[in-house]
Amino acid sequence: IDFGEWLSLMTKRVNDKDSRANINKIFALFDDERTGFISIKNLRRISQELNEQVSEEELQELITRADTDHDGLVSEEEFYTILTRKIKD
Repeated sequence: IDFGEWLSLMTKRVNDKDSRANINKIFALFDDERTGFISIKNLRRISQELNEQVSEEELQELITRADTDHDGLVSEEEFYTILTRKIKD
């Protein structure tokens, strides 16, 4: 799975009419430990739940592409930005 495929999967149910609250609900599905961030551990769990074979390198790439402040985590704001950017593209 590459970054584009991941974004497509995440935005499949998100459209222009969806509110910030709905995107935040999607974020909360990833952030199961309620840390306020999505980590590689969270992505690994989601990929396993979806029965997707994703390598550690691919998971790291997903984090890196969305992580604009380069702290190794995806914040709720970064998640919102990447999803809404994909919707507009």
